[in-house]
Amino acid sequence: MSYSNASQDKLYGLLPAFIREKDAAQGEPLRALLSIIDEQAGHIDGDIRQLYENAFIETCEPWAVAYLGDLVGTVPLFDESRVRDGDTAAELFKSLTGPSLRPPIALRARADVAKTIYYRRRKGTLPMLEELARDVTGWSAHAVEFFELLGWTQWIRNHLRPHALRTPDIRSVERMDRLGGAFDEIAHTVDVRPIAQDEGWHNIRNIGFFLWRLSAYGLRRGVARRLGAAGDFRFHFSPLGNSAPLFSRSRREGDEAGLATELHVPQPIRPARFFGHIADFYGLFEAEPPLQAADAPSLMVHVDGVPIQPEQVVCRNLSVWSQPSTNHIAVDVARGRLTLGPDLMPANLVEVSYHYGFPADLGGGPYRRRAWLTRPDFTTDVQMLFVDDSGQPGTFPTLGAAITQWAADGKRNAIIRIRDNRSYAETIAIDVTQVGPQSGTTLAIEAADGVRPHLRLGGPLAVSGDRPDFALTLGGLLIEGRIEIEGSLHRLCVLHSTLVPGVSIAEQDPPAAPDPPEPSILAAASLPTGAPANTELGVELAFSICGPIRLPPHAESLTALDSIIDGLGSDAVAGPGAADSPGPAARLERCTLRGRCLARQFDFVTETIFDGLARADRVQTGCVRFSFVPAGSRTPRRYRCQPDLAERKAITEEEARNGPLTDPQRAAIRAAVRLRLKPEYSAEAYGLPAYLQLSLRGPVEIARGAEDGSEMGVYCHLKQPQREANLRLRLREYLPFGLDYGVIYVT
Repeated sequence: MSYSNASQDKLYGLLPAFIREKDAAQGEPLRALLSIIDEQAGHIDGDIRQLYENAFIETCEPWAVAYLGDLVGTVPLFDESRVRDGDTAAELFKSLTGPSLRPPIALRARADVAKTIYYRRRKGTLPMLEELARDVTGWSAHAVEFFELLGWTQWIRNHLRPHALRTPDIRSVERMDRLGGAFDEIAHTVDVRPIAQDEGWHNIRNIGFFLWRLSAYGLRRGVARRLGAAGDFRFHFSPLGNSAPLFSRSRREGDEAGLATELHVPQPIRPARFFGHIADFYGLFEAEPPLQAADAPSLMVHVDGVPIQPEQVVCRNLSVWSQPSTNHIAVDVARGRLTLGPDLMPANLVEVSYHYGFPADLGGGPYRRRAWLTRPDFTTDVQMLFVDDSGQPGTFPTLGAAITQWAADGKRNAIIRIRDNRSYAETIAIDVTQVGPQSGTTLAIEAADGVRPHLRLGGPLAVSGDRPDFALTLGGLLIEGRIEIEGSLHRLCVLHSTLVPGVSIAEQDPPAAPDPPEPSILAAASLPTGAPANTELGVELAFSICGPIRLPPHAESLTALDSIIDGLGSDAVAGPGAADSPGPAARLERCTLRGRCLARQFDFVTETIFDGLARADRVQTGCVRFSFVPAGSRTPRRYRCQPDLAERKAITEEEARNGPLTDPQRAAIRAAVRLRLKPEYSAEAYGLPAYLQLSLRGPVEIARGAEDGSEMGVYCHLKQPQREANLRLRLREYLPFGLDYGVIYVT
């Protein structure tokens, strides 16, 4: 308990009133002295308070978690206290809210220690093991005792097992659709192989832990993308106009003694389940009197502001587009497609609420990123402009209107914040030319926390004006278009945003021939006067997805943190001029680049995947560490990079077995290692849920090649190998004797 509840002058306030009056008459020298002592006393008081709080797992400091765990005899897990990722973002983006810009890591040592006694009281039970897997990994989990799925010879007298018949009911579409998955109910014969990802499941002693690595992100009242012209009945749920499966939202089961079902895990909605149980997935996300909100819905459709009722929804395969009858809508959950009946046409506005899948909080989305919002007080005289469809005074219906108002007000330092998930089909041009002494040096266009607006640009987002002191920030946006810096800038910051690789991924009818990929960011190398442009330009990406980047070599720098730069078959990073022209100096931390990366120099590269040649003109400075660098690349000195490390290891092992090797033998070993050791992904096309997620069948040298043993590339911050290691560590303690287990990834 504090010695005083006063907010200031705590010690001085404890003095008798006559002493304070006498001190005031003498100019308050005593008050000045006690204020100095009071500051140090406050530190001591806070330290005493924290020492008391450190006795409880809920309030203790991170360093004390291990000590409390030792009191209950639990082995410490890998958690965020052991993560040593650099805090480059905090150094670069000092105008953001913060205080910490490091991503949340689902390595929950605190929760594990807090629930140790709780786990031990239920030790060995299947619901407890399932809950343990979910708590330790941070992923949705489902545990299965595979001996329950073995086919048995029925003993009619006293051991009937009707759920374990050897002959499945092939007339049950629902049961057959779940065959071979996490919620399979059909009996199998014994599989004597060791339990693994794809085999050896069904045996008497086996327990499987199914894990879902993808998360379901809920997007409310977004605008469905019409396939054709106005009046067309065909729509995509995705505002980008691409086909992608709809996901069910993640839920926690209410009964701690129960097991997870399909409704509790984030996964693509099965059409067979949706067909038979539409009400399990479809409903209002929030109440619209007199209609009540549904219980944890996964999708909802509004046509011209009117909610579509569940009885109007038809589950249909729309691989070939077809129109339903009357006032019905047809939904293809496997492809994210939607068609309207003739009674609902012409449908000027179709709004959809749904969940999509993605591996991480990356590229913008309806997730928490309050720390990445720009502080309104980051500098003096900051103007706040809001964009939404509320119609309230002081708001703007379009982004273009807000930018026009910003220009009319003298281009002061400003934050334009978009507060909904709508699609904005506009042509955006930003002229940063100074118009007077009141003109500022910063403009931030960002989405509010928890929303993901979609900018459907009619042309490039053109930034004009020669302002080498001006900074433009884009945050939380899904941009279907490209950025062209026609003049000069000081900084371009892209934070938690997506510049769609290839500009657009919308499906067309009839299908059009693919165009050469356009750069997502293009900066001019010279001004119309012939003078060099963008000599002080620094482009900074953080937790973003971007297509090819073209920057002049004389620009200041390119910095990318936890981001994807997808060249789509062309160079990921290069200069805007002739082929093979380099870009500026680059700093890359935990990134995935597809395509060649041509730079003036690499100042610092760590835990990055170059899925294409990396070439620096200057190799005397900088370093590359814990990264995948293809053979033939030209970089500064490397430390523990692949495949170099694997090549040296293979040669050393071969020499230890057979003695010295000839040069052709060494070359053959290197070729074999390079052929095997390449990045492999679950999906390579942007728009698919598992975009650039490392494949489970890929080389372990990449999957565990980061400095702390996590994976290289953009998803390094997820610490997925450590999550699995934590689970295996706990299962050794809690799994019943004589049983074997397998960790099986569903997504």
